[in-house]
Amino acid sequence: MDTNVIDRLEDQLIDHPDEATRHELAGDTLDSTFQSKLKAMAEQIERQDPVDDDGTPHANPDDSVMSDMNYQFLITRSHLNYQYSEFDDLATEVKEWFSFSDFKEIGGLEDLAHHFNRELDEHIDEHGDLSAYEKLLQSCMDDIADRNLADDSYMVTMPLKVVCYYALGEYKQPGTTKAIQTKRIANNNEELIDRDFFKPVINLLVGIVDSLVASEKWDFPQSTSQNYFRVLTLVYLMVNVAIRLNDSGAAIPQQTRASLDRFLDYLDKTDLLSKLVKLLEVWKWHPSRHFRMRYVIMLVWKLMLFEFGTESHRQSCDEFLVELHNITNKCGRDLPENRLVCSPLDYFSFREDIVDKYPLYNNLQQEKWDDMEEKFAEEFDTSLPSISSALPTHSAEENYQFFMAINSQTNSLSNLIETPRTTKSHTVLSQLPAPVVHIATPVPSPNLAASDYMSGGEKIRRSYQMNQAMPFLYPSLADNTEHTVVPVAIEEADKLFRSSIYESYSTKRLWNERTKFMKQERGYMAPAKDDEFEYAHQDLAARYPNQTRQIRSILRVEKFYRNSFVQLHTFVQVLIELIKLNKLDYNLNYPEWELDPERSYFKHPPDIDKKGQMKSVIDFVLYSQLEVVNIKEITLKAGSAIILLMLRWFKINHVLKYYYLSSILFDQQFFAVSLDYISRGFNNTNLQTDTSQATDEVSEYEILINQNKIMNPQIDIPQFDFFNQCQGVLPDDPNPIILINRSKISDLPRVVDANNINNVYLEKYNRNYCFILSNLLKTNNKLLLKNQTQRIFTMNELKPSELYKMILINYDCPALTMPILKILKKLVPYQGRKWKSSNMDLISQIYLNLRLSLKDNWLSGKDLETDFNNSYDQEIALRALLQFYNISRYPDEMEKIGYKANSNLDIPALSLDDDSY
Repeated sequence: MDTNVIDRLEDQLIDHPDEATRHELAGDTLDSTFQSKLKAMAEQIERQDPVDDDGTPHANPDDSVMSDMNYQFLITRSHLNYQYSEFDDLATEVKEWFSFSDFKEIGGLEDLAHHFNRELDEHIDEHGDLSAYEKLLQSCMDDIADRNLADDSYMVTMPLKVVCYYALGEYKQPGTTKAIQTKRIANNNEELIDRDFFKPVINLLVGIVDSLVASEKWDFPQSTSQNYFRVLTLVYLMVNVAIRLNDSGAAIPQQTRASLDRFLDYLDKTDLLSKLVKLLEVWKWHPSRHFRMRYVIMLVWKLMLFEFGTESHRQSCDEFLVELHNITNKCGRDLPENRLVCSPLDYFSFREDIVDKYPLYNNLQQEKWDDMEEKFAEEFDTSLPSISSALPTHSAEENYQFFMAINSQTNSLSNLIETPRTTKSHTVLSQLPAPVVHIATPVPSPNLAASDYMSGGEKIRRSYQMNQAMPFLYPSLADNTEHTVVPVAIEEADKLFRSSIYESYSTKRLWNERTKFMKQERGYMAPAKDDEFEYAHQDLAARYPNQTRQIRSILRVEKFYRNSFVQLHTFVQVLIELIKLNKLDYNLNYPEWELDPERSYFKHPPDIDKKGQMKSVIDFVLYSQLEVVNIKEITLKAGSAIILLMLRWFKINHVLKYYYLSSILFDQQFFAVSLDYISRGFNNTNLQTDTSQATDEVSEYEILINQNKIMNPQIDIPQFDFFNQCQGVLPDDPNPIILINRSKISDLPRVVDANNINNVYLEKYNRNYCFILSNLLKTNNKLLLKNQTQRIFTMNELKPSELYKMILINYDCPALTMPILKILKKLVPYQGRKWKSSNMDLISQIYLNLRLSLKDNWLSGKDLETDFNNSYDQEIALRALLQFYNISRYPDEMEKIGYKANSNLDIPALSLDDDSY
């Protein structure tokens, strides 16, 4: 409803009510009268009927006028029917693994079938039909056990060919279709896992990886290269099948669960994941095609999904840690889902504000300094065990208040990481003039004056601003008590805040490390000992026998972080290079035009001999170019998922691991690289039709939202499809390959709901790009750490709001819109007034879709000047804490990258009696 209409009703009801309104107010309340008039106005707008002077609507006889006016209230909303999933169906995963040249590298699909059938016939003649498969697989395992891929003997190559054909679904059997082959791939690889065939295959892969990392020559014979690819393929297929079995939870048989546990234990024992990361580091500085980095990156992605766990398993790990660290007031566990919570820091700031306002209120005062100093010494002797406790108990609250008060009186570098933002510290309050008359002093009411608004003038809105940090100087005392009486609302607010404090285990870990850091700042080197956050040194399995899967994942993340710490920076750099390489500079108009039989140049070619042969050669070249574009996108799909997986699981293990990885990504300019890629995916002429050839006029915005990486079809080449190649069924006259979307969103069928909203459902889209886009947006949101304003300013400089707004408006999809809204919630406070006034729709979406906190001042109340001045200091303080954490936990790994802790320093003994002083 228009704001002017509401202002007019407000003036009519409150400031200058007319005779009819006075009559209504005489028999009803002001609120009900106002609501009834608003309801009448809303009904009038819905029917588009004119309204009388007294606010009574009457019928409009002109139906045509009503229909014309009704049109402007119809809203079109586009729904992108994409649901985020960490892995696709098995057929898609297998198809994306192979390129057209891989069919030759694996040994030829026909050749694999020939060798398998020959070996199977020999075993059938020897053992019979029933035991032939079992004997054949056992023979292959025995032949390749304890061998090296560098050995080009028959005992390695032939068994790998046989097992590859078996793992790929025995595609040459009569009556095999794509669905049947996919089912066989799942069943056969499950059989290989049950027979522990992963052990010899992993040993072969570990052997070749170790030789590549250790040697200085990365060129080996073709037979060894083919065996290397066969082993990568076998591990990839078994891991993909294992992910699906593992994600099904308790639905799988006990025997299969035992096989998966053995698979996980052997991967943990050999540490294949960390070895592949080291291989990526070697390839970064010594590139060679023999490394097969695309397949290594995809295998690393699947290994992380299997060894760490999928999103559902991560949530179970989160619930386990909440129970382990006794986290209270977690929504959905101790509180309802719609209950708002606050952090301990917010509660401390709230209590400080009350003490500033009512300094004589004894119940809110802090303890005396002498008692605090004594408690300070006691707490540091016991390593401050209660600081990390939740606040609802009285003792824990006192300890937390005391610790925060001590921090406010010191110059610890870690104070900048989390600073309590009290009202008196706000920069704006220092700019307010000193009050001439205290607010408690009675002031006469202003004289009533005639409103100029009723006669056509502008409505004047008065704003009363006072210094909230100014204490209330005239407290009243209750009868026969010594306590100051505060307003009931203040006491209720304090109880509400106290009962809604939520301290996550990430916050407890952070404060635990801050305590250790502050000890070292003051010259005290605490002896190394285990605490509740050292999972690797705790016997968690014995204490929680029903949480073995969760404990295994947490310890596996810890082992991966330790073993890959030195390579982590290079590993991230390789993954970011994948984004940079996807420049989307290949114009899709040209291959689409030439591959269309009706528009091809060779439909009416000049008089050239062998024109058919030339046509096939050109088509193959175009297919190959399109396949390269598709392979780049698939590889980026794996790389973006790896970054997000590491961020999520590092945070589960320890929040400072997550902060460290986010710092590496921030230093590698992930914000700029990812936003550049996203913008290229939308505003890119290579993804759009040639407008000069268009017969109808299309606006630039329509082209932008209809022809981009989301709406353009995913590249699919039937001639290069893995399943078509396996079955030998290639399309003789395939349909033209569509690369650019030419259907407009505005022309799609619409469904009008009860709210007069035209809903358009987008069923055709590029699923791989949606997956990549969702990962990049979620990663950007995770890099914007709380209280790290320097990163927010860096993101703001890139001006991403217009791009994000375009995605929000045109593609309603939670996988894309939710991370965008979370990012904007962090960016909005640092935008100007003009931006906020013109983007109130975005602000409204944030309020409607995101969960708010009990003390949520993201839109207003931020101290922008202080945030700007402290932004660099906050980042430096975080880096200092990260360096302290890594040196104390991983000294050997830190020494390899140039950091070493010197604990034995020769400090000269000083004496005040020395004559030199």
